[in-house]
Amino acid sequence: MIILIMLAGLILRLVDLNQSLWLDEAINAVFVRSLDLKSLIFNYSLSDFHPPFYHILMKGWITLFGSSEIALRLPSVILGVASIYVIYKMGKKLFDEKTALVASTLLATAPLHIFYSQEARMYMLASFFALVSVYFFIAVLKEDKLKNWVGFIISTSLLLYSDYLPYLMIPAYLVYLFLYRKSIKKPTMRSFVPAFLLIALIILPWFLIFPKQLATGLSAASLSPAWAQVVGTPSLNTLLITFVKFTIGRISNDNNTLYALMFAPIGVFVSILFILSTFRMSKIRSFLYFWFFVPILLAFTAAFFIPIFSYFRMLFVFGAFYLIWAAAINTVNWTLPTRILLIMALVINLGSTVIYLMNPKFQRENWKKASTYVLGNADKNSIVLFESTYTLAPFDYYNNGKVETAGALDSFSPSQDKVRQNVGLYTQGKNKVFLFQYLSPITDPQGLLFEELTRAGFTNTKTQDINGVGFIYEFAKNE
Repeated sequence: MIILIMLAGLILRLVDLNQSLWLDEAINAVFVRSLDLKSLIFNYSLSDFHPPFYHILMKGWITLFGSSEIALRLPSVILGVASIYVIYKMGKKLFDEKTALVASTLLATAPLHIFYSQEARMYMLASFFALVSVYFFIAVLKEDKLKNWVGFIISTSLLLYSDYLPYLMIPAYLVYLFLYRKSIKKPTMRSFVPAFLLIALIILPWFLIFPKQLATGLSAASLSPAWAQVVGTPSLNTLLITFVKFTIGRISNDNNTLYALMFAPIGVFVSILFILSTFRMSKIRSFLYFWFFVPILLAFTAAFFIPIFSYFRMLFVFGAFYLIWAAAINTVNWTLPTRILLIMALVINLGSTVIYLMNPKFQRENWKKASTYVLGNADKNSIVLFESTYTLAPFDYYNNGKVETAGALDSFSPSQDKVRQNVGLYTQGKNKVFLFQYLSPITDPQGLLFEELTRAGFTNTKTQDINGVGFIYEFAKNE
């Protein structure tokens, strides 16, 4: 059964795997394939607010398998399918075979898990090692054996080298250990001290670089408050949307009221599952709640000081989310209620997954289409301008140097005089300009670049709207 469930999970994760890379995926791809390992770790990492483990893995992967969309995303696919097996093993260790199969089925069909199993980013890597770390944590509590301690130390260390928000797993472990210290065997309890010290020693080398990385990230956030808003400032809405996205994935609606009404019955169902799950909780099973709630609440609180809170960064608590569902579904040991609850959960999962896979609106930014449009309409006297201080990696990935490109702004707070100078410089001898609107609400909210192109004698002759990318304005030089 678990093999069939994993196969189904694999098939769902392979559907439309070659959809366009979006901004962050393309940035990773361009830099990982162009930089040597040393530069990747000590230079690129300073501007990319993540530990280096994923980039190191991808450097080796790209060397072996290339950097096509499918090649870039296959590691996440593999980790996503492997996670289905780990949650099955954890379900058996915590509950029973039936609950384990339910949990693995739910994860295999989970819409948000499928989405990020198709993304060339570190979130599935962190999610996988969080599952493995928790598995060995529970194993240690049940059986104080050396192999379980080794597994816990190694998996937790790799988790902490994968992403930063999973560091919030450590408080979840510590709070649980403190509250249940009297029910844990004293030798086991004492052994956690050297275990955590060893984990700290393993990740210590990276913390020699982390202060510089943090300073760079905070500087970028202070220079652009709008960008900080995008990457994760806290609000009641962002907290609620985390639970919505965990349940139905990336599908959304522009009308917030309609969106809330659509989700309301699903939200009631999920709330009932969380309540039902409490009837199967024991001291060791209750760790699922610590795993789920402690990191989310701590990340939300921390985001008042550092903009880090976004639902996709919390993917490492996904295992707890679906183990709680599975515990609830299998609460009543009657065949009919269990089947009804499971069918309802699968309808939510598969319905949301089908909508995501069938509707391009909910998929990634379509830079592939945008690049095809530009390359099909450009000539040797064309240039592509971006409303930023640099060219954008997704276009660079697909353009591959065919059309000249430039970032036409001078800073996060562009000066009109400097923008005018840049426009004059970049458009000299050009008869056609393609201007990407992407990021303009953050980088050029006043529309200075559009204004200066018009002032420089160009007319907007055509506008193309591309899913996720926004408007591409095509300008022609006035005769």
